[in-house]
Amino acid sequence: MNKERKVSHKETDKRKESENKLVLSYMTLRNLIGFSGFLLPVILIFFTKSNDPSKFILPTISEYYYTNNGDILVVILSVLSVFLITYNGYTPMEKFWMVLAAVCGLGVAFCPMSIEYTAGPGSLHTTLEVPKILGREWHMIFASVFFISISIISLYYFPKSNKSLIRKPGEKRTQKEKRNIVFKVCGIVMLLCVALIGIYFIWIKDIKKVTGEVPVVFIFESLAVWAFAVAWLTKGQTLLPDGEHYIYGTIRDIKKSL
Repeated sequence: MNKERKVSHKETDKRKESENKLVLSYMTLRNLIGFSGFLLPVILIFFTKSNDPSKFILPTISEYYYTNNGDILVVILSVLSVFLITYNGYTPMEKFWMVLAAVCGLGVAFCPMSIEYTAGPGSLHTTLEVPKILGREWHMIFASVFFISISIISLYYFPKSNKSLIRKPGEKRTQKEKRNIVFKVCGIVMLLCVALIGIYFIWIKDIKKVTGEVPVVFIFESLAVWAFAVAWLTKGQTLLPDGEHYIYGTIRDIKKSL
């Protein structure tokens, strides 16, 4: 009896997942995280009103806090953070990185950039007082640590498996091996984007002479967010699933219920 109670949470979850008993709580949660991240830049670009038609895309994602979609930005970041906290993972360290990313996501949402960095014709709410909870520097720290944490999860924890990945000569690459490649590419893309944004802010005056009004930071932020989304959608097997795609199973279940 005592031995049965000592079965680790990690082993129990892995066994249940392999038996498809955690499809709702694991696969669905992973996909919700992925789709939320994927939609964030899209919603901000196409559904934000601007006083200046030429400002189709603002310089950074953070500046959308001061637009009519500021609430949506905060809500999506908050929802993502809640999803990340809810997701247990397989090890205490993976859980630690999830919680750290979640806390930083909330930090990004509730510690916006200072108003002097957002005042411009593309912003609608620049007359409002900005809640200076921790300041602009902390906003950037939260954003950087968020992506670094997710990158570590994507590079180190997502590729782990309780299945053997050893192939015999002549055998095709498994779906899990393909997913592992995606995880590593996404992790590298996120880290590169964080590094490039840092370089941009260090040499912003010189770089702006070349880029002009191109929203460089927004582009790299969006690439990082989409890499984040692809990693989670792949983990949720929306991309590169094992066996039948869950959409087909869902359609079949709907037909049976009709």
